Amino acid sequence: MTRIIHAELLRLVRRRTIVVSATAALLFAAVATFTVFSSAQESGAPSRRGGTTLAALVDHGGGTEAFAVGASFVGFFVFVTFIGLLATEFSGGTFRALLLRDPNRMRVITGKLVGILLVGAAVVAFAEACTFVMSLVVAPGEDVSTANWFSLDSVGAGLRDYATVMGGVAGWAVFGTTLAVIFRSVPIALAVGFAWAGPFENIVVDSWQAGYRFFPGQVLASLIQGGSAELGIGRAVLTAVLYTGVAAAATLALVSRRDVTA
Repeated sequence: MTRIIHAELLRLVRRRTIVVSATAALLFAAVATFTVFSSAQESGAPSRRGGTTLAALVDHGGGTEAFAVGASFVGFFVFVTFIGLLATEFSGGTFRALLLRDPNRMRVITGKLVGILLVGAAVVAFAEACTFVMSLVVAPGEDVSTANWFSLDSVGAGLRDYATVMGGVAGWAVFGTTLAVIFRSVPIALAVGFAWAGPFENIVVDSWQAGYRFFPGQVLASLIQGGSAELGIGRAVLTAVLYTGVAAAATLALVSRRDVTA
C-alpha cells in the first residue's frame, strides 16, 4: 500500500496543485473570517445555520473558530472533489491499469484514498493557519479581544478544531468514494451526490429539524464545527463513525466483487 500512496502523492503534489490549493485556502480564510466575525451572535448556542457567538470568539478557541465554522459549509466541496477524482479512475480505465501492477483491489482503492487525504490534511492545516492570521487582523475591527488566543488552551482548541475538521473531511471523502465506486461515472455520481447532499437535505431540514441529527451531510457538518445546537459533538462523532464505517464497508465489498471492465 505504501507504493500506492507514494504514487498518489507524486500525482497530486505538483506545482499547479500546490498553487491552486494555496489560493483556495487563502480565499477560504478570507471569506470564512469576515463572514463569521460579522455575523457572530451576542449569545446562544452555536447553530449549524447561525454561525457562532461573540463569547466563542473571545474564548481560547476563538482564533480558529472561523476556521471550524467556515469548514462546516465546504464539506460538500470535498464530497464532489472526491467523486470527481475517483470516478474518473474507473471511467478512464486508470483503476483497471493499476490492478495489472497490484491485483489487490481493496489495497489499491484504500491506498488512493489515503494518498488524497494526506494531501487534504496539509491543505486543511494551511487553511487553519491562514484563518488564524486573518482572524487576528479582523478581530480588532469587530471589538473582539484576542487575549485568550495565545495560551496552551488555545493550542489545544486549535488541535481539536483541526481533528474535527479532518474527521469531517475523511467522512465526506469516504462518501464520495462510495458513490464513485457504485456508479463509476463522474456525471451520474455527481448528479446523485448533488441531489442528496445539496437540495434534498437542506430543503428537508427546514421542515424536519430531526434531519440535523440523522442526515449524513448535516451530521458531518456538525462534526466539523465541533458540535452545534442541533447536534452535540459526542453524538456527531458516533453517528459519523457509524455512517462512514458502513459506507467504507460497502465500498470495499463492491470493489472486491464487481468486475472492472473500463
